[in-house]
Amino acid sequence: MKTFIDYHNLREETEPVLVKKEPDSVTLKINNTEYKLELSETPEQLYRGMGGRDYIPRKTGMLFKMPLEEMQGFCMRDCECNMDIIYVNSENKVVGSHTMHMERPRHRMESQIQYENRLIKYPSTEPASYAIELPAGDVVRLGIKNNQTINIPK
Repeated sequence: MKTFIDYHNLREETEPVLVKKEPDSVTLKINNTEYKLELSETPEQLYRGMGGRDYIPRKTGMLFKMPLEEMQGFCMRDCECNMDIIYVNSENKVVGSHTMHMERPRHRMESQIQYENRLIKYPSTEPASYAIELPAGDVVRLGIKNNQTINIPK
C-alpha cells in the first residue's frame, strides 16, 4: 500500500520543481531609516501591489516605478492591513503621502467594476514617478513632509 509520502516522493522524481523567484528589491534610506523595498514595475506588479498581505514587517515595503510621471492614485485593492504611501516625483521630491485604510473585501455579489469604483483613491498632489508603500504609521514616525527629498535609486 502506497502512502502519501510515497506519492509525494514519486512526484518529486518525475515532475520538475518550480522554484518561486524572490521579487527584486532595493534598499532605500528614508530620514535615516533603511528600508528593504520590493520593486514593482511591470503592469502586473503595479496592479497587484501589496494586495493579499495581512502584515508588512517593519523596515520593509514596496517601491513602485511608474511608467509615466503623472498624477497617481492608489487604492487598497485586496489589502488586508493598513499602510502608508509616499509619492515622489522625478526630482526625488515628496509630492504627497497618506495613511491608507483597509477596505471591506469584495462581496460575492459585487462585480469587479463595482468593487473598484467604491474603493477610496489616495492621490498624489502633483505628478509622481514613484510610490512607496510602508507599514502604517511610518510617514508620521519618519516626519515625512511634502517637498522633502527621498533619493530613489535609478
